[in-house]
Amino acid sequence: MFRTVLALTVVLGLALPASAQTTPTASLAAEADVLAYGISGYSGIFSATLPNKLQVAFGVGRYAPPSFLLSGDANYEQAQWTATVTSIQVARATYRFRGAMKSGPAVGAVVLNQNWRLRSEPLAGETRFRTLSVGVTGGYYIHLGRHLYLYPTAAFTNNRVSGSTSIKGTSYEVERWSPNASLHAGWEWGRR
Repeated sequence: MFRTVLALTVVLGLALPASAQTTPTASLAAEADVLAYGISGYSGIFSATLPNKLQVAFGVGRYAPPSFLLSGDANYEQAQWTATVTSIQVARATYRFRGAMKSGPAVGAVVLNQNWRLRSEPLAGETRFRTLSVGVTGGYYIHLGRHLYLYPTAAFTNNRVSGSTSIKGTSYEVERWSPNASLHAGWEWGRR
């Protein structure tokens, strides 16, 4: 999976044209998924946008999925699932159409590694498992000044599970394909 993202990064970096500006623009940014803080979690992401508009980002975090996300499971009524993603690691490679330090769209690939702790009070148990998700992502940078930005983003991923998603014979189903969305806020430093 990591090789796929690395290969995509190299292909995008070589295949996409460099900025038409006379002075190349590059940036470094620190951002966070602000939604994670609203659901008992945290996140931190560092990214670099290159002069050819290719961006690479790496992040970590933790969150507690809200019950409305868990309640869609067929066994939710019986199990009353509660969960915590005890750690998440994210790698993202995107192409920023307008380049660094500017508002505009971005599309690319994303890899998420999430370590889950799933609990059920009615079943009196818990389990731990990991999901590895690989997919496409897109969003739109909205600069609220030279440095501060918002980045609403969405992804559609293929999900693989390792470990057991069952507690006492009752299974929690991780969808093979699933969408997700987030709202990032960040601070970008760059050169023009």
